[in-house]
Amino acid sequence: MTKDLTPADLDIDPASGSGQQLYRWLLASVLFGRPIQQSVAAETYRTLIASGLTSPATFSDLTREALRRLLDRGGYVRLDYQMADTLHAVMRSITNDYGSVRHLITTSADPAELTERLTSMRGIGPVTARIFTAQVPESLYGATGRDSAE
Repeated sequence: MTKDLTPADLDIDPASGSGQQLYRWLLASVLFGRPIQQSVAAETYRTLIASGLTSPATFSDLTREALRRLLDRGGYVRLDYQMADTLHAVMRSITNDYGSVRHLITTSADPAELTERLTSMRGIGPVTARIFTAQVPESLYGATGRDSAE
């Protein structure tokens, strides 16, 4: 039996509360939330980051086809068009509705509200929301006054 990958396996530290680390964990969670091998999701995550997709806003610069090619390069060939559409929709929602992943979290009162917000986004279901919220530091909920623009 293979052990589930953790944020640390991807050099991500969501517990730091850093906006960049939280964004990276959300990106990885969206990839891991689909029925695909963990190693493929991890390699695809690394490919997207290495290709400059380092914030939600950077997704708006990519066409569906360009994003699909990056997903394929990472090995995420199964459902690649669906994932491209999901990533575009999720990142657009983050950018337009919250400005950042950190702000999405700090304006949520608790994990239940964050889960509700996440699952209202096209392409995010309960599994992805659970993967993501399990690693969000409790201290960030309702911390709007300490929010950063990351």
